[in-house]
Amino acid sequence: MTKPLPYELMGLFVLGVLWVNTLLVLAAAYKEIAALSALARRFVPLGATNEGTGLLIGRVTRGDGEGRALAAHHVPQVGRLARGDEPLVLFEDRPPEGASFGGAIEAEGRAVEIPPLAGPGVEVWHGPDALRAAAACPSPEAFDAALPDARKARGFSRKVTANIPEGRVLYAFGALRKDGPTSRLAPAEDGTLILSTIDPRSFCGQKTRLGWLFLFGVLALAAGVTALALHEPIVSTTSKLGGVLGLAFFLIVQPAGTGLRDALARPSVAALRGEWRRPGRAS
Repeated sequence: MTKPLPYELMGLFVLGVLWVNTLLVLAAAYKEIAALSALARRFVPLGATNEGTGLLIGRVTRGDGEGRALAAHHVPQVGRLARGDEPLVLFEDRPPEGASFGGAIEAEGRAVEIPPLAGPGVEVWHGPDALRAAAACPSPEAFDAALPDARKARGFSRKVTANIPEGRVLYAFGALRKDGPTSRLAPAEDGTLILSTIDPRSFCGQKTRLGWLFLFGVLALAAGVTALALHEPIVSTTSKLGGVLGLAFFLIVQPAGTGLRDALARPSVAALRGEWRRPGRAS
């Protein structure tokens, strides 16, 4: 008859599994941090006279899209009715899209033409408040109109749109070139064109710091749990506490890593989701 493994070997095996899982989460976090850091290094202000690939800071003076919009971020969504006493529509995202309708900005005293473009390389960035405002239920009538489709398996389809209108401060990243007397902003060498209503340098800096905080925090927690689990004598109250905490850490760290990935996502691909409740009717 085979003898059972000693508690020490079983504990070391479990700790090994915990550390493999932790290192995978940390590797994924580091990949996100590195991508944000690399992007931030590209946001070199071009100033009033420079050309090439970099960041322009200006104000929208002309938008060629509907409502004189320069660009828009679109998030297609499907909403379905949730179970419960009160009607509640929960939305799921479909792949977002960014589009430039064309127009012009005034940046550092010079007029710059923005081309009409669409596709995976075009990114339109907004702050979360702007997207939530665009996604909010506009009226009780709109909510009631959505309910019949939301009750069906296919759901209620809609497209959330957040525009960049005339007069808005704009951070534009791309390749600036002279075309005769006219300055034009084209996509960078890798096809990226970013039109943002928020400062992308601040965004990348804040998200990078959050990523590093998560990385070092998870590493410290994993080391602390390991130290408790290996406290001598191995089978003691302290080591058992380490084992319990290690199990809790193992169950939490992977969802936490997924949450970090969502938190570090660029605004052009960040999850919106959301919900609709029937707005209160005016009395």
